[in-house]
This record gives sequence, structure tokens and C-alpha cells, in this order.
Amino acid sequence: MNLLDKVALVTGGAKRLGREICLALAHEGCDIVIHYRSSRDEADALAREIKALGRQVWCVCGDFSNAYEPAVTMKTAWDLAGWVDILVNNASSYAHDSTEDISIERLEELWRVNALAPMLLAREMQRLASESRILPADYCGRVVNLLDRTVAKPAAEYAPYWTTKKALQAFTQSFALEAAPRFTVNAVAPGPVIPPDGDGLEEPAGPTPLAIRSTPGDVADAVAYLARAVTVTGQVLYVDGGQHLL
Repeated sequence: MNLLDKVALVTGGAKRLGREICLALAHEGCDIVIHYRSSRDEADALAREIKALGRQVWCVCGDFSNAYEPAVTMKTAWDLAGWVDILVNNASSYAHDSTEDISIERLEELWRVNALAPMLLAREMQRLASESRILPADYCGRVVNLLDRTVAKPAAEYAPYWTTKKALQAFTQSFALEAAPRFTVNAVAPGPVIPPDGDGLEEPAGPTPLAIRSTPGDVADAVAYLARAVTVTGQVLYVDGGQHLL
């Protein structure tokens, strides 16, 4: 699918990986809705970059630890842009806590941000598409969820976080069936993408079969591919140098 003039909502889009995804999709010709929680300055700076590329851009604030905010965020993005073609569920909360140590409040936040929010955003996107009277005749929504390469195997050190990502993986596959044929639903599972500090003699993230660390650009390219693909749904694309195979 040609992405020219498509509208993409990228959650957690103001910084780091989300920023790279926004820019990659803008270079593909997308207009961008940048979701952020507290990074207003970074969102505004990114918006200026995207405008310089000749694309339209909007910024939307939402705190996904509040279960009502995802639907509001999608509705706001839809109203601003006219509709949303591509939803990238990138916003995530990370916790390196065991089940024994994590608090109930932190556990609930992980669940709401990492699993519940993507589900509610996708549900609202589906609802708005079904009710819209102005969508193009060839409209086909795209949902791309950001997972973690650890979904390939159990992670004892941070079971609560891992469980939320496994839930999102399950949703990716089940919603792909439910939302077809009007939506494709896929996921990207990155490995470590931030270069390590130090002398480079030892990789803190462990070995990879390809002996190379993935970059944010690699992950963004994978998201753009899944946004273009018309016959791929229910898939998890690992971008980790093969680390999930070990």
C-alpha cells in the first residue's frame, strides 16, 4: 500500500523509538498524529521537523494509566485529521521488577499502558471507521503493536512486564482475525536498540546470532513495512539480530 497522504497515530511518539517511527512514516508520505504523555516540548520539536518535510502533523496528550484516555486520544486524533489509517501502539511502561516485589499500583499501571491501552485504541479506531461516512472506498486500517523480543520465551527477571507484552501479542493475533478484512493487525518485537556505554568489548544485552545490535531505524523500517503490507496480518516481526532464537 502506498502510504502517501495516509494518517498515522503513533503513541509515545515524541521521543526515542516513537520519534524514529514518526519520522520514518513521514518520509513515506504520512501525515502524523504524535501522542505524548508529558513530553510536550519534544513533541512540538518533532512536529516542526515533520512540517519541514511537507507533511501535516498534530500533537495529542493522553495519560494511558487512565483507562478512559486511549479512546479519547483516538477520537481526538480522528477529529483533527479526518480519520486515522495507521495506529502504531508504541507507548510502553517498563519495569524490571519480579512478581514478588512489584506493587499493586505499578502492576496495574503496566497492564493499563502496555496491554489495555492498545486494545482500547484499536477498538475505538474500529468503531470510528465503521461509523464514518467520509472514509475512502479503499480504506484498510493498519494496527502495528510494539512488543519485545522476550515474548519468544519466558522472562523470569521481570514477569509482570513480560506478561503485559505477551497479552499484547495474543491480542495482535486474535484481533487480526476479528478485524479482518478491513484491518490488518501485526506487531514488531525489537531487541535492544540503544547502544551500550563503555568500551564495546562486552554486549550487556547478550549475544545475537547476527552479532549486530538493531537500531531504532531498523525498527521504524519494520513498522513502515507492516503499514504498507496488504497481505500480512497476525504476524510478529522480530527485529533483534536473531536474539529471540537463542
